[in-house]
Amino acid sequence: SFCRGRQPVHLSTLPHGLAALNSAAMVFRLALFLGLAFIVSASHKDIEGVVNSTAQVIDTLQEKGAIAEKRFTNFSKFDRQLDKIGHEAEADFDAHSYSGKTKVFAELAQHASKKARESTATTNASIAEELSDEAEAALQNMTRVGSEIDAMEQGLHDELQDALAAKLDPELAIADKFSHEASHLQKMAHSMMDPLYSWGDAAEDKADKLNDHTNDALSVVDKVVRTYRRHITGHSREVQRGVERKLFGSQDRTATWRKVDREVRAAAWHTLHLRYAASALMLSLQLGSVGGLALLAVTSAAAVVGAVIASFVTMMRSTQRSDYQLLSA
Repeated sequence: SFCRGRQPVHLSTLPHGLAALNSAAMVFRLALFLGLAFIVSASHKDIEGVVNSTAQVIDTLQEKGAIAEKRFTNFSKFDRQLDKIGHEAEADFDAHSYSGKTKVFAELAQHASKKARESTATTNASIAEELSDEAEAALQNMTRVGSEIDAMEQGLHDELQDALAAKLDPELAIADKFSHEASHLQKMAHSMMDPLYSWGDAAEDKADKLNDHTNDALSVVDKVVRTYRRHITGHSREVQRGVERKLFGSQDRTATWRKVDREVRAAAWHTLHLRYAASALMLSLQLGSVGGLALLAVTSAAAVVGAVIASFVTMMRSTQRSDYQLLSA
């Protein structure tokens, strides 16, 4: 009386999770039932009984192939869901702030490069030093802004990647579970038909046919699931690349930074060279005609300045490496 009026529940009406659980339960019940039937048939060398039990497993595997073709051949529906995630990430990105920062970065690069070239072109040590300092300050600001841009790009990349994975991973799990269940049915069929190979030529012929049907049925499932899996994984990557390419463009800030940094370093070296030349000339004038002493003093001064220059260059190279690592992090 309790069951009167109840309608049968079909897999197509269940959510994916419940459908998967129900499918797994059906496979288990089928395996249990057919396993018992197979034991009875095999114990009596009942060829037809083994063939029929194996054929039922193959029928179930073929049905799985039909369900797979229905479930996993419509790429467009899932593609649209991934596309929607990409559109939402694009809309949430602060494109105005990003554009402003990239503009400031470019302006600072131009300013630092201009001041560095002006410093290198002059022979006045004081002016060269002033222009070099200005170029160095612009480079430091350029590095800071570049790091802020990098952070914005990395933030969008990570958020979009996580959102796509949240949609993609459960779908891949469903496909993998479906493939695993089909593989389990194939192994079950092979295990059930194995005794036929030791029951004579006629039984062996039947086993060969069953084996062909089993492998063909599994091939259908594998091909459909593999194609679907490869497509949706590839489309997820396309969405990621497409959004980033649209928002970030093709600018190469690292190459720009390296070029400006070389110019600023050259200006700093030029300034030190001018300072050294001016100091050497002043020493020579102050010492006047005291030849040997003058030569000794100049040589000593040169050694001191050389040490200072070497120390400065080492410091600059260290700064360059840390700046570059910061920008490309």
